[in-house]
Amino acid sequence: MKKVIVTLMILLLATTAMFAAGTKEEGAKKDVTLSVLWFNDANESDVFLKTMDEYLKANPHVKLDLQIVAYNEYDQKLKLMISGGNPPDLARITTNTLSVVVDSLEPIENHVADVEAVKKQYLPSMVAFATNKEGKFIAYPTEATANGMLVNKTAFDKAGIDVDEVSKTWTWSEWETIVKKVIAANPAMKYGLAVDFTPHRFSTLMYQWNGRFLNEDQSNIKFNNPGTIATLKWFKHLHDEGLVPKSVWLGSENPAELFQAGLVAGHIGGSWNINTYNKNVKDFEWKAVRMPKGAINSSVPGGKFVASFKGAKNQEEAFKFMAAFADKSHNEMYSRDTFNIPSRNDAQVTYPSNSGDFEVFLEELKVTPAYTANEWKNTNLSKVTTYIREQIVEVLLGNITAEQAVANVDNRGATFFK
Repeated sequence: MKKVIVTLMILLLATTAMFAAGTKEEGAKKDVTLSVLWFNDANESDVFLKTMDEYLKANPHVKLDLQIVAYNEYDQKLKLMISGGNPPDLARITTNTLSVVVDSLEPIENHVADVEAVKKQYLPSMVAFATNKEGKFIAYPTEATANGMLVNKTAFDKAGIDVDEVSKTWTWSEWETIVKKVIAANPAMKYGLAVDFTPHRFSTLMYQWNGRFLNEDQSNIKFNNPGTIATLKWFKHLHDEGLVPKSVWLGSENPAELFQAGLVAGHIGGSWNINTYNKNVKDFEWKAVRMPKGAINSSVPGGKFVASFKGAKNQEEAFKFMAAFADKSHNEMYSRDTFNIPSRNDAQVTYPSNSGDFEVFLEELKVTPAYTANEWKNTNLSKVTTYIREQIVEVLLGNITAEQAVANVDNRGATFFK
């Protein structure tokens, strides 16, 4: 009898142990190594790992295989991985890369319950970049860039002008009157504004005057419109008046160097200039201010994203990881430590320095229409931007009228949209 009881106890203990082991095994998460393709502008990969360290500790079954590729080789590497049937589980991508790999990206709505709620968390222009032709949301925005105005505050102060105050509501007409006073009060200052020699920076002004590159549905070039013509005429006026240096658009002078030398009162550049001027400007106080209003207020957006791919081996964990990386707390941390503008509407970032300057650029993005992103992500537009720049130069030289320039661009551009 004792032997039977002992045997039964042994069987019961064994069964209990097996059940416990089985339950533990069922509850355990499968180990996953996410392949991550990355490039650096500066310190992004280090900050990325630091930002997600807590997540990885809370999810010990997830490991990262981070491969860092030089930016000039990045798109080619990514395309080869995709064509070879071995895409990364997730990758950092630019607005340009989005257009290159758009058909290979796995839509976010396949992995979240309410994609519209997710999209509302991000700046409209960033959502526009990350939306494909079928209306699918295909990448999580992680950081934004913006065009904007940086000014020589010391020069404005010397003219008795509170640039912080006037820039809250000024128009371009009011700016012109103000900046003439600034030049007059600063003998070493020659110009009011330097504008980078690119159609991208020109488009900052163009969008403010309700100009466009393309038609409403971005199916064809439509540079010939009243807003663009008005911008061209006004831009030529600024050059003819000597308020904008001819040496940039009609020469080879670097606008950032003109600003750093104290020769211009302001610079239409980008949010990336904040770090440059922090390092290089020592002789005067500078700051970012809201751009004057044309017909509307607008910047031009850009930025970076993370995305996964159709056929990626670990999509489920990749999308959990990306959602965490792009959430409010992680986006704020990443933006702060990389000195980038956050991509989220609800982000509040306190930077080690220049928080006010970054906030100005973010405010510009918040009022920027989504169609600015839709135009700049159009791959056909990139085929005609060099010609657009050439035609702007011809207008500035007085060789053709604004009306002739826009007609020329439409004729040339139409060949790329067929």
